[in-house]
Amino acid sequence: MKRSFMATPCAQTDGTTAAGRVASDEGAGTLSFLGMTLTEIELDGEKREKHGKRGVVALVVDRNQEAWLGGVRNGDLIAEVSSTRIGSIADLKRVLRGHDPHDPIFIFVLGERGWRFVNLSFIASAT
Repeated sequence: MKRSFMATPCAQTDGTTAAGRVASDEGAGTLSFLGMTLTEIELDGEKREKHGKRGVVALVVDRNQEAWLGGVRNGDLIAEVSSTRIGSIADLKRVLRGHDPHDPIFIFVLGERGWRFVNLSFIASAT
């Protein structure tokens, strides 16, 4: 299956953190979240028609962190978080600001294996 993402990073404007597990690099236009480095992209083709002009994609997913263990992979489009459509990093930050860190985070992603539902937790296991 061929992806139709055009990886065109878009600058973000809001550098907030949520529960110490989210960090942004405004210069690079990225957001680090539960082991993922996310960026905004311009969508093209069929995905643009279905999901709008922009989206948030996982550039890199750390194999030792929550997102990878939950099933998120490099290149996955983050379509929804906790039932809210995500079209930008600002959208994701808004959802996370209102999220109780003790509640799981439900993410709907589109990747090479098709649509997947991922259930993640903000709270890492005790070390």
